[in-house]
Amino acid sequence: MVLEKIFHLSVGREAKIVVKGQVARSRSEIVIDYEFLIREKHDIDFREPIGPNHPQYWKLKKSTPERSQLLQLEYSGISRKQLKEVTREFKRLAGAGYTFRYQNEIEERTKYLKGIRVSAMNRRLLSVA
Repeated sequence: MVLEKIFHLSVGREAKIVVKGQVARSRSEIVIDYEFLIREKHDIDFREPIGPNHPQYWKLKKSTPERSQLLQLEYSGISRKQLKEVTREFKRLAGAGYTFRYQNEIEERTKYLKGIRVSAMNRRLLSVA
């Protein structure tokens, strides 16, 4: 089961959260995994926030899979509220009778995730561009 949700961020960027769920062998448990993608104004397709040309790419490659996923989330500009909204929608679509387990415990580790903050002046500059 896959759920994709696109958020329009205040800096002219779109962020997509892809939630993938696989039914475990017990048939009553779904394992949830996330993927975070972004698209700038000039981009055609969505891409990962930290690519080979990004200054933090070396940190991503040296990290564990859980830590690298947290880095992708942090650099995507998605807020904790948006992440919880997508997770809640996924659980609602999956239906009752399932217990959910996370591939990486990402929701518990996003306590201070704020998303992209833009001042009023920057917002005006972005709207002109």
